[in-house]
Amino acid sequence: MRGRATALALLLAGGALALVASAQPWWRAIGDGVSVGFTGSEATGGLSQALAVVVLAGTLLILALRARGRRIVGGLLIAAGAGMVALGVLRVRPSADAVRTQVREVSLVDQFALTGTAWPWVYAAAGLLVLTGAVSVIINAPRWRASAARFERGSSAARPSVATDPADVWRALDAGEDPTVEAGGGAADDPDVQKSPTGDTMENAEQTQSPQAPDGNTRGK
Repeated sequence: MRGRATALALLLAGGALALVASAQPWWRAIGDGVSVGFTGSEATGGLSQALAVVVLAGTLLILALRARGRRIVGGLLIAAGAGMVALGVLRVRPSADAVRTQVREVSLVDQFALTGTAWPWVYAAAGLLVLTGAVSVIINAPRWRASAARFERGSSAARPSVATDPADVWRALDAGEDPTVEAGGGAADDPDVQKSPTGDTMENAEQTQSPQAPDGNTRGK
């Protein structure tokens, strides 16, 4: 459980940190009284933000999968983490047209310099966290218990004995059975059905009659 918590914490921390870093300025266009920032999402065409979302979604998906599914997702997260590290280290620049367009929206300055910030390195560090957590998932996934396993225990719960399948109902009727009565029970088990007393039989009735003599007269006491 400790290894599982550590791996999930690394993935969540890496994904959240990458999501924050991608929204921060990676580059700034600085000119005569002008400073325009370009976020990581703008510089990479939205790829940096998309990778962060993939990591967070994959982390949540791991909680509901078994060992094989965890390993598959772990492999995808390794690829996502490697892409994050590559984007951060390469410090992808925004296109010249995008820089020129945004600068002209706030100023008419034609001369400006594009300088980088430290946020691409933060994004790369987030990718390393994701890589570490994903490798831990692949190694330790077989020893983790699936969160959905406890819901499968009740799958073999006792079902109602009343027949609901039309074919079973017809078979019970052909056999002379009542399909609405539970197995092992019957109308005799119904508390509303009164049972006849066992002592009121014909034999007991005959024994209670007074014996007669051969001549037809009754015997004296």
